[in-house]
Amino acid sequence: MPEKWTFNGASLSSRGKWDIEAVIEGIGIPKYRGSDLRVPFQHGNRWIKKRFDSRKVVLSMWIKGIDRADLDRNIDAFLTAIGKPGLHTLSRTLRSGETRVTQAELCSEIQFVRKNPGYAKFALELELPDPFFYGTEKTADVRTASTSPFIWTHTNDGSAPATDLVITLEGPLSNPVLRNSSTGVWIQYVGTILSGESVVLNTKHYTCMQGENNMISIVKHGGDAYWMILDAGDNSMKLETDVVGGKITLSYYPAFF
Repeated sequence: MPEKWTFNGASLSSRGKWDIEAVIEGIGIPKYRGSDLRVPFQHGNRWIKKRFDSRKVVLSMWIKGIDRADLDRNIDAFLTAIGKPGLHTLSRTLRSGETRVTQAELCSEIQFVRKNPGYAKFALELELPDPFFYGTEKTADVRTASTSPFIWTHTNDGSAPATDLVITLEGPLSNPVLRNSSTGVWIQYVGTILSGESVVLNTKHYTCMQGENNMISIVKHGGDAYWMILDAGDNSMKLETDVVGGKITLSYYPAFF
C-alpha cells in the first residue's frame, strides 16, 4: 500500500487527478538551532545545548486532466482544497497503515509547470513550526509507587524525544519527585497529595492543576528548560516520595522525525 498524505482534510492523492511523485524534503532528522560559543584565547568552541529547528515538508506532485480545460478545473479544485491560510493538520499514513500527524502551513507559492495541455508538475512546500510528526495513539504508562524510590524503565516508542507530556500524580504522595536518569531532567511537586486527590502536570503548557486550583508556585524542576524529556527508546525513571502508595501516569503522543 502506498503512503497517503492529507492536508487540511484534503487528500493529496485524488483519483488520478493529482498525486505525490516524491517526498523531496521533510522526512528525517531536522537541523539543529543554536551554535557553540567561541571563547577568546581558548582552543575550539564551548558546546551549547541545541534544539531542533522548524522544518519544511516539500512534496513533488503532478496534476492532470483530459484536456487543458479539465486540467484548469482540477488546478482550481486542488487550490481550493489546500489554499486556506493558517495552520492545518498534515497527515501521513505509512505503508504499514500507521498514521502520523503534525501542524503545517502553506509557505510558498505554487508554480504549475505544464508539460503538455493536460498535465503539469509542481512542488508543494509546507512549513512545520513543530518539526515532529506525532502518533495518533496515546501512550499511557501507569505505575504504583509501592516503594521510595520507585524505579522502572519507560520505553518511548517514538523516534524523537517526547517533551509534551501529561503527568498525573494520584495520592497518597508527599513531595513527589519524578526523575529521568537517562536525560537528567527532574520535576517535583512540593506538597502533599491525599488519597483520592490528584495533581495534573502539563509539560507542554507548563501548568500544574489540582482540581480547579493552579499550583504552579510549588513546582520545582531542573536539568533542562523542559519540565520532562523522554528520549526515544528506554528511559530510566525514578519516583521519590515521602509517602508511598500513590500512582503516577505518564501520557503523551509519541513523536517521530
